Amino acid sequence: MVKAQYNGQQQMGAAYGPYGQMTQAPQAEVMRIDDVVTRTVALVAATFVAALVTFGLVSDGIQTGNSDSLGTAGALSMVGGLVSLGVILFSWFRPITNPFVAFAYAIGQGLVLGGVSALFENMWPGIVVNALVATILVFFGMLALYKFRILKNSPVFTKVMVGAGFGIMGLILVNFVAGLFGVNLGLFAPAGGDPSALQWIIAIGITLWAAFSFILDFDMIEWSAQNGAPKKYAWAGAFGLTAGLIFLYWNLLRLLSYFQGE
Repeated sequence: MVKAQYNGQQQMGAAYGPYGQMTQAPQAEVMRIDDVVTRTVALVAATFVAALVTFGLVSDGIQTGNSDSLGTAGALSMVGGLVSLGVILFSWFRPITNPFVAFAYAIGQGLVLGGVSALFENMWPGIVVNALVATILVFFGMLALYKFRILKNSPVFTKVMVGAGFGIMGLILVNFVAGLFGVNLGLFAPAGGDPSALQWIIAIGITLWAAFSFILDFDMIEWSAQNGAPKKYAWAGAFGLTAGLIFLYWNLLRLLSYFQGE
């Protein structure tokens, strides 16, 4: 965890100076919440711009029948998916504090997100805007609940969220592997399909987890700023928020498609 990596280290360095004069040693810059905000905006903007590229290619391919556009979008989405998956796996072992890695994830996810969003928009016009608006409203709603301490982090809350997170990752991984072998476990309804009760429960449960996970991010960012974390950890906070927003959008998009299938 970020806390363990720099806790107690923010006051490093004794005061030394020439000719016996005591001076305060320079201290490393510490992160502020504003640093996280600006970096998050930059990452989200990069995601949005990348998404526009594949969204435009897929939309053009569908409307004009241009197979080259669809092929280019598919190739970009595949590369973006592999890059972003690699970054996510890396983030399980250490915080993402390198801006180039954070932007690689944002752009990679944007390339995937744009293409898929275009397909959904072609089937149900307006669903992408609805998903974007819902994502923004949920994010700021959770921020308000945390700001006014209506929802707070706690050891129990953290354990429940982490445990549920591993369960969700395991569920997605099992479904993915089964799909590679042509096995449909029936956990997620296909686009335009008629969702079962189990699929509704899973979709709603994962979406709720995505929303409540912001409480962990807000708490870590606030704790880091209050305890003098090095400025580079602002990228870790921004990466966490960006990944959370993207994951929430994916799930809201799928959930909204379930309503369209009714």
